[in-house]
Amino acid sequence: MRKFAAVALVLTFFIATLSTVSTFALAKQSDPLPADGPADLAEWTVMVYCDGDNNLEMNAIDDLLEMEMIGSTDEVSIIAMIDTHTLLDEKTHWYFIDSESEHVNLTSGHHHCDCAEILGVDECPCAELNMGDPQTLTDFIVTAVDYAPARNYFLVLWDHGGGWYGVCWDDSSITDEGRVDRLTVHETAEAMKAAQAITGVKLRVVGYDACLNGMIEVAYENRDVADYMAASITSIPVAGWPYDLWLGDLVDNPFMSIDNLAESLVGRYVESYSTCAGDGLGGWNAVSLSFFDLSVMGELGAKIDTLAKQMIDIVEDDYSVRGEILSAAHSLTPAIEMLGEQFAFIDLGYFAELLGDKFPEVSDTAKDISKMVTEQAVMYTDWVKQTLGGAFKTTGISIYFPAAFNYLYLDYGYETLEEALAAGETIYYGMDFGYELAWFDFMLLFAQAYVGS
Repeated sequence: MRKFAAVALVLTFFIATLSTVSTFALAKQSDPLPADGPADLAEWTVMVYCDGDNNLEMNAIDDLLEMEMIGSTDEVSIIAMIDTHTLLDEKTHWYFIDSESEHVNLTSGHHHCDCAEILGVDECPCAELNMGDPQTLTDFIVTAVDYAPARNYFLVLWDHGGGWYGVCWDDSSITDEGRVDRLTVHETAEAMKAAQAITGVKLRVVGYDACLNGMIEVAYENRDVADYMAASITSIPVAGWPYDLWLGDLVDNPFMSIDNLAESLVGRYVESYSTCAGDGLGGWNAVSLSFFDLSVMGELGAKIDTLAKQMIDIVEDDYSVRGEILSAAHSLTPAIEMLGEQFAFIDLGYFAELLGDKFPEVSDTAKDISKMVTEQAVMYTDWVKQTLGGAFKTTGISIYFPAAFNYLYLDYGYETLEEALAAGETIYYGMDFGYELAWFDFMLLFAQAYVGS
C-alpha cells in the first residue's frame, strides 16, 4: 500500500515537538560518479514511472507540479510517464520536465503532454497503458534512455506498494483472475534487466516512492539491475517524496557523490514530514526512508540463508523454542505490521541481533548479518523523530516473518508459474529470495511448529 489515506494521516499526527533530523550515515567511502561517456552527456536522467491509475491520481499531478518547480538543466534531465484513472483523458502521457513548462492545470483545464516529441511522432499516440505490465516498464526505461541519455540513471517507481508482494497497481487493468494488475518483485527486476539488455545501461539508482519496499526480498531481487536502491520499510504518506526539495539539491549539485545523494534524498524526505506550522508542532508517525548498496545483497542473502538453515535445525530439535523466536521478532523491532499480520514485515538487523542473543548456536552468523546491515547494506536511513519519545527504531531494512500460519503467503516461495497454478494460489512466483534461499523453509517450519503444538 502506498501512502496512507488522508484519515489515517490525521490519526497518526502526534502533538509533539520534533527533534532535529538525525541519521546514521554508515562507514561507506564516498562513491564518486563515473566520468565516462561523451562530454556532452547530462550527468543524470531521473525517470519517474508514475502509476496514478487509482486513488492517487491527484497526488500524481501534485508531484508533477513539484518536479516543474525545479525543471531539467544541462546536467539533469527529468522525464516522467504518468497514468491517471479519470484525469488527463484517462490516458498515459509522457512529460519532459523543465522549469518553463506548465503541463497540467486542472483549474483551467490546460493539459500539454510531450508524447509526440519523446516518441518521435507527429501527434500524441498515447492510450491507456497497463502500468502493472513489465513490458510497459521496459519500454519506459528504453524510451527515456534514448530520449535523455546521461551518465547516470535514477528510476523512480511511483504508486502503491506492498513490499515483496509488488508495486504499481493499475486499477484500469484487471487480470484473468479478476485482480488489479501490478508489477511483482520478479517482474520489476526482469523489466529492468530487459531494458539493460537493449540499452546497455545499468541503472545507478532504483527508488520506490511506494510503501513498504525497503525489504531484503526487494533489494536482493534488484541486486543485478541497479547499483543502489531507495525505499521505505514503512508506509509513505500520499504526498510522497518531496520532488522539489531533493531534485533541487541534485540540480544545484549534479556531481555530488552517491553518499551525498543518499543523504539529500533521505534527509529531505524526513525533513518534509518533520515540519508543521503553529505552536505545539507535530510529526508523522513511523515515516522512514533508507538508501541501500545493492552490491552486497548477494552476500547478505547468503548469510541469511545460513541463518535460516541453522534455525531450522534448532526448531526441528525442539518446537518449544517458537516463543523465543517470536519474542525476537517483535520485542525491539519497529511496529511495521499492518492490519494484523497482512504485512508481517520485521526489522532484519534487530531480528538477527536478538536471535544471536537468544540462540548461541547462531550467534556468529546473526552478528555477521546485523553488522553487515548497519555497516554495508543500509548506507543511510532516517525517520521522523518525536521529542516525547516514540517507540520507532530501525536498522532500515525489513524481512517477511509472519507470526502465524494463517498469515503465511505460500506463494512467497513459488519458483514457476506452473508451481503457482498447481497450488491454486494467487499467481505470484519467481522471487529469488523466496525460492533460492532457505528463509521460506524456516518460516514454514516455524508456522507449522505452532500449528502442531
